[in-house]
Parts: sequence; structure tokens; C-alpha cells
Amino acid sequence: MLIRTLPRSGTRFHSRIARALVSVGAALALCSPLASLAQTKTYCGPDVKDYVAKTLSAADNQTDEQKLALQADLYAKYKDCAQDAALIPATAPFFVAARECGAKVSQLGSLYYEEMSCCGYDPQRRQFACPVQIKQNFGFGGTPLPGSREYVFHCVQDANGVFVPVGRDSVHLSDAIAGSIPTWQFAVIANANQNLQTVYPMNGRTAVARSILSWGFEPTNCNYQPIWGVALNYRIRLDQ
Repeated sequence: MLIRTLPRSGTRFHSRIARALVSVGAALALCSPLASLAQTKTYCGPDVKDYVAKTLSAADNQTDEQKLALQADLYAKYKDCAQDAALIPATAPFFVAARECGAKVSQLGSLYYEEMSCCGYDPQRRQFACPVQIKQNFGFGGTPLPGSREYVFHCVQDANGVFVPVGRDSVHLSDAIAGSIPTWQFAVIANANQNLQTVYPMNGRTAVARSILSWGFEPTNCNYQPIWGVALNYRIRLDQ
């Protein structure tokens, strides 16, 4: 109301101030503890995640093939935990944050324990970077070990518009120490080291990327449905 009473000569200046204040207010809302609660209950409690974390940790000395087979068995057993996606309202701040980041949710799992609303790509270093918000102090495995891993799997559309794998990596974490209060911001940094034709030449063109967050289970393809996590589609630009 105050802005409407200002003289016409100051309208443009104060309009810019108003827009800035709105932007700051929106950012504060997204960072508030209440705004982070896109999901307030879960089908699968921390006992399930603790079991999964311990089972995966016990297989640390197995081959990659054996580990993936174990993950597939556990995925089949607990895939219904992804029903949490139905508990997330369409108006949840998570979706607002994703839109503000220019991202579209392509696959949605449980967001009770963690979420990822934004990713980006550094074309000069050929690296993806994705912040992962940890929302609970439990459900990640014993502290400091064995803990568990947050995987992020990256794909880029090829010349035919098909998503192909480009890179992957993970970050290790565990249950929080006593007295620690969420949330926390972790990050997964991954090098692009596959199907490099999708990120070359670096001539300023735009490409579509997809990044898949998956706790515990390493994604195996570009259409992977995470149980605990989310997949985001967004645009990258291949500048020199």
C-alpha cells in the first residue's frame, strides 16, 4: 500500500525495491524450518532404513556386481516405501524451490529423510554439483560408521533426445551425533566421464540434463525410480 502513495517519479525505483523485498522474503521462506517439511510422515520408519544401511554396509567387501545384486533384492523388498510420494502436497515448498531452480521433477520418491531441489553443471570443469538437504537426524546408519551413502546419477539427452548416463558419485553420511538438530546441506560433486559427446562441443548450446538422488541404492539407468530421493530435469549450457 505504501508504494501506491509514492510520487510517479519514484515509481520505477521503488518498484525495484519491492521486487527485491519479495525475492528476499521468498528465499527466507524456503530456508525456514517449516518450509523444509515437504513431508511430515513416512510409510517406512528409521528401523527400515537402519536395516538397509547395515545390510549394505555388510557387503562392502563384495564385488560391484554382488553389491548391485544385493541392492536390487533390497529395492524389490522395500520399493513400497516410495509410496511416500503420495504424501507430498503439490503446494509443498520443495516444488517451489525446484521451479525457482528451473528444474522439473521427473521421478518422485520419499522426501522424508532427504531432498534435492536443484543441480547445476560446470562445463569448463565437466562437473555436476547438487546440494542434498538432510532433514532427519536418524535413518542414515550408525555414527560415524557404517553410515550410508547418498547417490546422485547424472544423465544428458543425446542427439536423439534420449537420456544417457554421463556421471555419478555419492557422499557418505550417518546418523547425527546427540544434540544435533536438522536440517543440513550436504553436496554431491560428480565428474562427467561417460558419453561425453552429449556435453561437447562447448559452443554455448543448451542441453537437457537429469539428476537422480537415491539414498542407499545406486541408480542403474536414466529412468531409475528412487525409493528415497527424487529425479530432476533441468537445462544446462555448454559454454567454453
